Amino acid sequence: MEILRPEDFEAKLNPSTLIEDLNSSRLGRRVFIKGLGFVSVALLVGTMGGCDALADAIKNRPVRRRLRSGSPEVDADIETYRQGVQLMKDLDTSNPSDQRSWKNQAAIHGITTNFTYCEHGSDHFFDWHRAYLFSLERIIQKLTGKPKWGLPYWNWNHDPDIHSAFLDQNSTLYKARTRTSMNGSTSDTTAELDPIFADTNFFTFSHQLEGTPHNDTHTYIGGTFGGYASANDPLFFMHHCMIDYCWAKWNVEMGNNNTNDANWLNHDNSHFVDADGNPISFSAAATTLMLLFSYRYESSAIGSHSAQLTEITSKAEFAKLEKRIRAGANIRFDIKQRFRLADKAAISVARPMSHETQLTPQDFAAIINSDSARERIFASIEFAELPPLSDFYVRVFVNLPTATTQTSTEDPHYAGSFAFFGGAEPGITAVAGGGHQHQQKFLVNLTNAIQRLRKNQELREGTPLSVQLVPVPFSGKFEKEDAELLLNGIDIIVTPVTINSPPQ
Repeated sequence: MEILRPEDFEAKLNPSTLIEDLNSSRLGRRVFIKGLGFVSVALLVGTMGGCDALADAIKNRPVRRRLRSGSPEVDADIETYRQGVQLMKDLDTSNPSDQRSWKNQAAIHGITTNFTYCEHGSDHFFDWHRAYLFSLERIIQKLTGKPKWGLPYWNWNHDPDIHSAFLDQNSTLYKARTRTSMNGSTSDTTAELDPIFADTNFFTFSHQLEGTPHNDTHTYIGGTFGGYASANDPLFFMHHCMIDYCWAKWNVEMGNNNTNDANWLNHDNSHFVDADGNPISFSAAATTLMLLFSYRYESSAIGSHSAQLTEITSKAEFAKLEKRIRAGANIRFDIKQRFRLADKAAISVARPMSHETQLTPQDFAAIINSDSARERIFASIEFAELPPLSDFYVRVFVNLPTATTQTSTEDPHYAGSFAFFGGAEPGITAVAGGGHQHQQKFLVNLTNAIQRLRKNQELREGTPLSVQLVPVPFSGKFEKEDAELLLNGIDIIVTPVTINSPPQ
């Protein structure tokens, strides 16, 4: 099995072979190892004389478009996806040992009773899933004979309804789901997304994006899509393509940097196969370059961040961007201060939970008087395991002991929310073990709520600081009101703000 790393690139490249690979259907390991995935643009245009064919290959790499109606290009992409999914499902019957089959590809993420190899609740949520998407995209390109095809993405912030192509019960893209729209959920709204996208720290941005819109979209839509076996639903890859676009927009369009931490960069994401079904593994570092060389996104709005209408075309600008993405920045998840708020406890989902800090006057003053331009204050909330049902999200409030399921998210005490992701298909009992241990740890940014309460004179030195967790059912009523959440603990943590400096 080959492991794809940026440092595997050797300068002894044959330009004609590179171009042949790029323009052929051999889109698996070879292109990515010896081609665009691992080579510096600056090196290419320098040592190869600015090869026009190579520049064209970069410019014309597959486009991942926003799912929508009325676009002939999107309609064609959906049709290719439908064909590809059907061909993969045909392999389930004709050659079940083929690792490119639909069931085998879905099982990489999880089966009906547990997650398998996927990264959740870890620092590798982004890069593991990017590698997963890339592998599936290559498989479908090969099976359909369409090497320029790109996965579409479902921008649930822009288009909350599931595209009609996934609602046709006679289509291979159909799977039974509890809901067909994200309307009614608050996790994918501009008000919820903007504070997350304002976070310039790679690690805290990733954890918040996972806990809120990612998890909530899975569980709110429900059905197979809401549990361990979610990758069996073809909508899964449209949703995760949106998550990948969120990372791309934050990183490329908004100019934020990924970490350059060697431990993160060298992490191997494995259990994937290439377009021919051969084992392949991707380092985290390799995934950061994929969207520059292997595909690109049609830009669209997320929250208050509008679509970027111009594509970088000049070699100089592209090389500058590639240099920044490759270099990353000295970004860590550093904790300046940590205050324990709650220890292990069993919490009923039907009753809000409130905990008050026991802080010294000095520590309390340090929190409420913190400079939001330099520090962020988070609630770090950890649970021992998944709840028996995930038919709700959890809203977090600051200093509002009276908060209930009816309390508005526009209340100044509201800080944010998160949802659980996991659980089996309906009728299947989830079991522990047997796969990747999904960490139930969430970060909720308290900074804006604390700043609002300070401004309104509701939070002063000497005022106790409390945090409330309010489970809110999706349908107005919990399926199991006596269900309990097993809390491991809640901490309030203070982290420094990451300041992105422009590349040299």
